[in-house]
Amino acid sequence: MNDTYVQSVVIDVCSRSFLLLSDKGDEKVIECDNIDEFMNVLEFVNSTVPDEMLAYSDPMIPMT
Repeated sequence: MNDTYVQSVVIDVCSRSFLLLSDKGDEKVIECDNIDEFMNVLEFVNSTVPDEMLAYSDPMIPMT
C-alpha cells in the first residue's frame, strides 16, 4: 500500500496553478485553464487545507 499525503500546497496566482508537495517528496502541478477554474480550486483548497500547509509563490513583477 502506498500511503502518500499532501504536505503543503504552493499557490501561484500569476500562473493560475497549484503545486502539491507530498510527504514522500513527490510534486504534482495543477494548472487551471481559466480564472473560474482557478477560483474554484482555490476555494476548495482554502476550505480543506489547513493554513499552515499553504504558501503563495512570489509574484513575478516585470522590470521597467
